[in-house]
Amino acid sequence: MKKLFIAIALLNLTTITACAHYPDVRAKESGIHSVILNIENKDEGYQEANAQANSFCKDKYQKTAFQVSEKSEYVGSLDETTYIAAKTASKVITAVGAGAAIFGGQSESKAGVGGAVGGGVADSALGNGYRYTMEFKCE
Repeated sequence: MKKLFIAIALLNLTTITACAHYPDVRAKESGIHSVILNIENKDEGYQEANAQANSFCKDKYQKTAFQVSEKSEYVGSLDETTYIAAKTASKVITAVGAGAAIFGGQSESKAGVGGAVGGGVADSALGNGYRYTMEFKCE
């Protein structure tokens, strides 16, 4: 039984490590490929997109990715100003709640946990309001 468990664990590990490291790459016949990410902040995205593009180019062509263009656009359901304010508030509530849970007394600790959880739920409900797109070619 122990050997069966080890065999299954190794098979799972092999399956996990065999997955491609570029799930958001959209390959195109023209040679100009793209990475499309849903992100929380309009200034994020490049590092993850560039890493996926490089993995794709190395795996498929043994080449390096070169950026052709990039853009970040707001796609959330709220207006952008409200989204930014709500994201900031949810992060503050989470941080203050966590601090109270850790450093507060017994009653503050309970309230802090509630605040931390509530802030996390709000942050999750707001989701990722931006779409980052990077076009690249492999050279």
